[in-house]
Amino acid sequence: MAKAKNPATGEGFLGEIMVHKISRAVGVVDSVTEARDGWPPQIALKLPDGSLKKGRLSDFRDPSAKERAAITPA
Repeated sequence: MAKAKNPATGEGFLGEIMVHKISRAVGVVDSVTEARDGWPPQIALKLPDGSLKKGRLSDFRDPSAKERAAITPA
């Protein structure tokens, strides 16, 4: 059974593989700042080279099968 993810609050995204829409960088969600008071949830994506990509949840998407196979979660 899959994890329950709630895009309204950002709950359930920690540890998931995501893709940054603009740069197409693939990584694992390292931290989630939950949504509060009308602000969208923000996540930090840890890339394989150790750097972080930060942004709103809407800046990221779920990976395709090919993108998912290219990275292994640590």
